[in-house]
This record gives sequence, C-alpha cells and structure tokens, in this order.
Amino acid sequence: ARLPADPAHGPDRQLARVIELARQHRPDLVLLTGDIANDASPQAYQRTKTMVGELGSPIIAIPGNHDRADTVDDAFGQVRDTTVANWRVVGLDTTIAGREHGRVDTETAIAMLGPDTGRPTVLAMHHPPITTSTHPWFQLNGAAKFVTALSQRSDVRCVITGHLHQAFHVTLGTITYIGCSSTWYSLSHHGETFKPDGGHVGALIIHLHHDGTFDWHRLPESRNQ
Repeated sequence: ARLPADPAHGPDRQLARVIELARQHRPDLVLLTGDIANDASPQAYQRTKTMVGELGSPIIAIPGNHDRADTVDDAFGQVRDTTVANWRVVGLDTTIAGREHGRVDTETAIAMLGPDTGRPTVLAMHHPPITTSTHPWFQLNGAAKFVTALSQRSDVRCVITGHLHQAFHVTLGTITYIGCSSTWYSLSHHGETFKPDGGHVGALIIHLHHDGTFDWHRLPESRNQ
C-alpha cells in the first residue's frame, strides 16, 4: 500500500491531531492496539509515549506486527491487565515475530483470562479474529476456535482490534467486535485486495458503565459508526 506522502498527514502530525481530540474526554486509560512504530525503533516508541503521555492517562500498549514486543515493553511497561470503572481491561499479544499475520492459542488466552466470574471485560488485541479480508497478511491463525470460546463466556463484552486500518464493528451474541482506526491512514479491504482510501482516521472512545453496559464512538465521527 502506498503511504500518504503529504507531510501534513504524516504519522506524528496525525497522532497529534487525534490526541487533541481525545484531550477533552480526559480518558481514564489509553489503549494502543499495535503497530505503534513502523520501524520498531526505541526512539519512535519514546516519541509516541511522550505525545500520548500529554493526556495524563495510564497507557496499555499491545504490540502489532510492525513492533518488537520487547521494545514496546521497555517503553510502555508490561502491564496488560487493569481495571477501569469496575471493568477488567486485558491486552493480548497476537503477533508472530517477522510475520504480518497473527495467531492466538485459545487455551493459553482463556487461561490468561481465568475463571469466568461474569465481571465485564474488554479484550484488546492487534489482529482481528473477525475480518472481511482474505489476504494472508490480515489473518489470525486460530481465530474461529477463539471466537467460539469467547462466545461461551459471560465476562468478555467487547473485543477491540487494530491491524486492518479500517473502522468496522460487528456484534456476535453478547460480544461486540470493534476495529480501531489507524491514527495515520485508512485502508479498504475486499477479499485479497486492499488499498488506501478516504475512510476513518482517528481514535475510538469507549464509555464503560458500572452496570456492565458500554457505549462508544469514534473521534472524529458520529456515535457507534
């Protein structure tokens, strides 16, 4: 895919715009759903950490296929399980070193979630287990088994992902799967083809309520799009 060439739409400038939009919401937590640095350099992670840190919120950073997990941990820490408004928020690493596609081992992931107590939970991961793309780069090995296992739990209410650079959402049973937009540029996917388009670029805001319900909207965009 050809990346945007206009410096005014470069990754740092675009991220700064998104941070400015998010500032008014005073988030309790910032989730970075992977591909944080295109070159996986420590300098890029520190630059991102400084910029996102202006929000004054805790950060959970999940590695993507362009990242090095150890370098992400060095920059942002290894905390990928926290609490917000009585909800549990868990980050899951789906990357395979040196590969574009991802994988999830259902038994390991379910063991990480632990016993199903019914406590409302947001699960964040880079590779989406549900995708309209059939291109090998955008697949998650083990996805079908994982989705089935999640459907049998009462705690996971929302799964948020990155990777596609495409805003989407789908609800299966009691779980809503939401694709986060890229802060840099968007792609459209049709089978094995994908190309840059004029789709949503920005962030996702999730409001977690104490009764176990939630609502969400994109920045900038209308509610639940």
